[in-house]
Amino acid sequence: MKLVYSHPNSMIIGNMASALHEIGICTETRNDILGGASGEIAPGETWIELWVVNDRQFKVATKRIEEILMQPEREDWICNHCRESNPATFDWCWQCKRTTENIS
Repeated sequence: MKLVYSHPNSMIIGNMASALHEIGICTETRNDILGGASGEIAPGETWIELWVVNDRQFKVATKRIEEILMQPEREDWICNHCRESNPATFDWCWQCKRTTENIS
């Protein structure tokens, strides 16, 4: 197993794990219970870790995480189909399910 990502927020780790699972990469989470030790031990040591189970998938996992982290900042957008306002983080209109390719 290889450590592929670390972060203090369990939700971020969960999102990264889900993104890797979507492309067939099995992961394991470690240090998820060390948050209570904050202040007692070094902060970096309490961060939650995401490990790739299969070492051969490490490069693909690293690349996917880098892609996620490098996504450009966007503004909220309006769907051209139904005119609904959508958060920048949405790739599909929550109302009509059209993609951001239909943005104004």
